[in-house]
Amino acid sequence: MSYKWIALPLSLVLLLGAAPAKAKDKEKQTEDPYAEYVWPPPPDQARIKLEEVYSGRADIEAESKFKKFLIGASPSSPYDNLQKPHAVDFDPEGRILVTDWASKALLRFDRKEGKLDVFGTRGTLPLQQPLGIGVSADGIIYVADVGLKRVLAFDSEGKLVNTFGGEGELENPTDAEPSPDGTKLYVADSKGQKIVIFDRKSAERLSSFGSRGVDEGEFNFPTALTFGPEGNLYVVDQLNARVQVFAPDGEFLDLFGQLGTGAGSFTRPKDVAVDEVGFIYVVDNAFNNVQLFDIDFSLLTFVGRGGPGPGRFLGASGVAVRGDEFAVVDQIGHRLQVFKFLVPKDK
Repeated sequence: MSYKWIALPLSLVLLLGAAPAKAKDKEKQTEDPYAEYVWPPPPDQARIKLEEVYSGRADIEAESKFKKFLIGASPSSPYDNLQKPHAVDFDPEGRILVTDWASKALLRFDRKEGKLDVFGTRGTLPLQQPLGIGVSADGIIYVADVGLKRVLAFDSEGKLVNTFGGEGELENPTDAEPSPDGTKLYVADSKGQKIVIFDRKSAERLSSFGSRGVDEGEFNFPTALTFGPEGNLYVVDQLNARVQVFAPDGEFLDLFGQLGTGAGSFTRPKDVAVDEVGFIYVVDNAFNNVQLFDIDFSLLTFVGRGGPGPGRFLGASGVAVRGDEFAVVDQIGHRLQVFKFLVPKDK
């Protein structure tokens, strides 16, 4: 099945992006500061809207503009503001997790409780350069740390409960994702040009697949991975400018994308997410946008372009999806932005 949302003109260049359309005329705008940021633009039906923007503690904890000003004016810790956010994910409760490699921390934005929690900064093995995040169904958070050359596992309270990657097992772990059945942990080793599989409970290294190259099943710096609803593994093959799809045992199944600046192409893909209906979200650090593909790899639309304003990105690097929301972080913009579907995805 293929969902045709919009007809992209051939002259459209993703490197330039497209400005969000206005959801309402100025005289009809509500108090929602992001009411005018929707995608795709008219005359197509608006399907996606910018909901929230977070730069740090003030945005999640302040109950008024005055309190937000006070928090922003007098930061109480080095974790109050996002510095270099790299990856993002949702936990089972809908809280948003962000790794920040500049502050060497894992941050959790709890929108329901209105608070920011900080993990991984204490103990005998604090984070050094945290990058990718994966979360299991039971709430365990897996953080790939290239400084430690390990993956650290935290419980929902931020307690370190396990580590993956002994001496020489991982060269440059950039992302980690538990398997849908909860038995294994898959790790993208970018410099090792492979995907490494661990037993999720014992942390024993079980196997790996991949080697450097341009052929099917080969990698040129695999940087991020995720599982789709059908149980297959999607891997961002960054310098080959594509996404490859594998069976859980590492068997190559399919791929899409190629180097270029046209619709459906990539220049510097950084992260991938797949939702419950099979839509694929690929964030591109060069285009500074997120491209959305259907289950047949046809481009549906894209969100964002380069710039500092709402709905734009500067150094977009991470994407995650949960239900009708998806979140994106951009490093130079020091922000977490949350987008929401306005209509069911299959309409």
